[in-house]
Amino acid sequence: MTIYEVETWKVKPGKEKVHEEALRNWLKWVSEHRELFPEWKSLRYMVKYIAGEETERHMMLWEYDSLAAFEEYKARRKDYTGAYAEYKKVDPYYMDVFEHTTMNVEVWKPLDLEFWIE
Repeated sequence: MTIYEVETWKVKPGKEKVHEEALRNWLKWVSEHRELFPEWKSLRYMVKYIAGEETERHMMLWEYDSLAAFEEYKARRKDYTGAYAEYKKVDPYYMDVFEHTTMNVEVWKPLDLEFWIE
């Protein structure tokens, strides 16, 4: 069953431009190294646009074939060894651009797929 990893965060005040550049650089790097992420069925990046206090909350949405695929990827990348050492160098998480106290990570599973409208 497909699952989704949802990560949300707010940008550290004064780091908006650096954050934007870091995210674009990370997305480009990931696109150029897709072989390191075979479990990712899709990746989407969004920002809340009209949400009161939550306006400007950023969200990354990863789609995996299964919980097992999610766990396999996380286990392989956990120590940032091998090719993942380079990945860590471009990961914005380590660049002091996130308000880490605002971060949330959740895993969601879809329900009632027969009623989805696509």
